[in-house]
Amino acid sequence: MLSIVSTLAGAATVLATALTIPLALPQPAVPPVAAATEFRLAETEPGPGLTPIEKDGQTLYLRPEVIISTPDIASAEQSFDPLWGQPVVSLELNSAGRDRLAAFTGAHVGKMLAITVDGALLTAPVIQSVIPDGRLQISGVQSLAEAMELAGKLGHPPTPSSRSLADSLRSRFEHL
Repeated sequence: MLSIVSTLAGAATVLATALTIPLALPQPAVPPVAAATEFRLAETEPGPGLTPIEKDGQTLYLRPEVIISTPDIASAEQSFDPLWGQPVVSLELNSAGRDRLAAFTGAHVGKMLAITVDGALLTAPVIQSVIPDGRLQISGVQSLAEAMELAGKLGHPPTPSSRSLADSLRSRFEHL
């Protein structure tokens, strides 16, 4: 009986020690950086002060004014279009971005709004109506993997941290 008690006590000590040892999560060589995202008015014809940008053989010309940029994005996540089931990236803007986009889209219905990521044209949809709530969907991504990668870039991915096993287990089971 004494042998079982001492074995259990030893196991409890080992487990308690293991629960407090920090887990060394792999650290990337360079912390993830949010993509440089810009929303700008696009034209189909060249003009003074416009910057040409090309995608799939089509050239658009961007106005210099940036309407929305990376700091305006509060969150981004991969989701699916409810009508077609295709992968999309859903964005939510912070209050400043929401107000700026609402005013801009209200004044530019029928115009193209180019969205660039790291200097490459992602898409340039025509503004159909005012976007008052700061919630948007980027469609036209080629795959689920591309949508997930883009959402990660736009959503300002957190840098990995070091947590103990106890912290990891606690956070996993808190909601139960």
